[in-house]
Amino acid sequence: MPSYYLSPIGNDQQVSSAGAPLSGGKIFTYLAGTSTAATTYTDNTGATPQANPIILNSLGLPTSPIWMLGGFPLKFIIKDSADAIIRTV
Repeated sequence: MPSYYLSPIGNDQQVSSAGAPLSGGKIFTYLAGTSTAATTYTDNTGATPQANPIILNSLGLPTSPIWMLGGFPLKFIIKDSADAIIRTV
């Protein structure tokens, strides 16, 4: 049975370079070192995939926690609502 882990990236408030919540921001997930989209999940069962990109609410938070499948390192690209890259992790 696969193991799912709470992502260390993206579950905290995302902010702009000015420190404002990244309302309407987006988190794109990819397999690390690639441009291949990766699936994340809404809980530790892996039963419900997240949308990709994950859209942030008015507080700069995802609407549900981001869980990832163990053993598959991911790359996160965080963008503002206008698709400008804020950071890549």
